[in-house]
Amino acid sequence: MRRTDAGQWTTRWAAAAAWPVIAVLTIACGGAEASRPTPGVAGDTITVGALSPLSDAVAVIGKPIVAGLQAYVDRLNERGGVAGRYRVRLLVEDVAYINPSSSAQKYQKIKGDVAMMAQILGTDHINTVLPLLAEDSVVAVPTTFDADWVREPHLIPWGPAYQLSAINGIGYYLTEGGGAGKRVCALTIATGYGQAGLEGVEFAAKELGFEIAATARFKQDDQDFVAPITQLRNAKCDAVFLVSLPGVTGRLLGAAAQLGFAPQWIALVPSWAPSLAESALKDYYAEHLLLAWDGPEWGDTTVTGMREMLAALATFKPDQKPDVYAAVGWNLGYIVHQTLERAVASGDLTRPGLLRAVEQLGTLSFDGMFSPYTYGAASARAPSRMASIFRINPAKPVGLELVKKNFESPAAEKFVFHAKAR
Repeated sequence: MRRTDAGQWTTRWAAAAAWPVIAVLTIACGGAEASRPTPGVAGDTITVGALSPLSDAVAVIGKPIVAGLQAYVDRLNERGGVAGRYRVRLLVEDVAYINPSSSAQKYQKIKGDVAMMAQILGTDHINTVLPLLAEDSVVAVPTTFDADWVREPHLIPWGPAYQLSAINGIGYYLTEGGGAGKRVCALTIATGYGQAGLEGVEFAAKELGFEIAATARFKQDDQDFVAPITQLRNAKCDAVFLVSLPGVTGRLLGAAAQLGFAPQWIALVPSWAPSLAESALKDYYAEHLLLAWDGPEWGDTTVTGMREMLAALATFKPDQKPDVYAAVGWNLGYIVHQTLERAVASGDLTRPGLLRAVEQLGTLSFDGMFSPYTYGAASARAPSRMASIFRINPAKPVGLELVKKNFESPAAEKFVFHAKAR
C-alpha cells in the first residue's frame, strides 16, 4: 500500500513554469482529448461542482456539508492551492432531496463549468446522475455510502459503506451491547439509502445466525408513524436497526416514546443531527439510541485532521456550529485535493486524466478523520470494514460520544462488494 497525502507531488512539477490551460499529453494519451480545453480549468483556477439540498428538510445535512467543504477549499487556497499553483473554486447548486431528477437537471446545468464533482448527496440522486457521469467522463465524490459505489470508476467512494455500518452496528449489539439472543428488527426509509441499510441487516442476519423478527418501512414525507411503530412493538422487537433522516427521526422516535416502545435503536449516522440532542426527547435518545459510523469523537484534537478542520472552521466558517456533517464536507475537500494533486503530478488535468488520478491515489489516511481507504482500479479498491459505535450524549458538542472504535464484526469481513449492474 502507498500513502498519498496533500503536498506529496513530484518535485519536477513544483519547479515548473505556468501550466497551460490546455492539457499537453498528446504523446502519453494521444488524440483529440489531449488538445481539448478541460472544462473547469481556466488559467490558475480549477472549478469543482457540488449538488446539495440547501433549502428543504435535508438542508440540515446539506448546509453543514457545504460549509465543511468550503472551509477546506478556503484553507487550501490560503496555503497556495493545488500544487502551489491552482486555486480551487466551488460551484454549488441547490437540489431537492425528495426529487432525484433535480440533481440530473442541476448537473446538466453546470457540467460544462466543472472539472469534477466534489459532492453529490443522496443514493437515489447518484443513481440518477451516474449514467451522465459515465457519458461525460466526469469523476464525482459521493456524499452517500452505498456499497455499490466501491466498484464504480466514476465515483470516489470513501468512509464506511451503509451495509457494513449496519452489519457492525448489529454485530456490536449482539456481542458487546447486551443483545445476545434478542429479537432484532428493521425500520427503513423507502429509498435507495434505506435499501442499502436493509441489505446490511439482512446480511448480518444470515452470517450471524438470527432471524429478522419484523421489517417496517416509511416514506420521507410520512407524518403518522403509529402503524410501523405498532408493527414493531407487536413483533416484540428488542432492537431495531433504523435507517432514517434527521427530520423524520424525531417524529419516529417521538411516536415510539408516546406508544411506550423503547427498544435498543441502532441507526446509520444520516438518521442523526446535533439538534436532536437539544430536543425534548434527548433523554430517550441517550438511553435507547446508538449510531454506527466511523472516525473519532468531535473535538478529539489528538487527531491531525480534527485539529486542521476545527482551525479552518474557526477561520473561514465561524458561524458553523459543531456538526458531524461539517466533518463530512471537510473530508470531501480532502479527497478532491488529493485527486487534483495527483492529476497535476501526472501532468493531466483532462477528465480522463482525473479518472486515472483516482486509480493512482494509493491509500489515503484522511488525517485520521476516517479509516484509511485503498484506491486503485475500481475492481481492486479496499475500503475499511470497521465501524465506530457512538451513543447519544447531549453534553457532547454534536451529541455523540464514542463507545467503541474500530469494531469489526466477523460478518463484515465476509461482505463482498459487487459492481452495480446497469
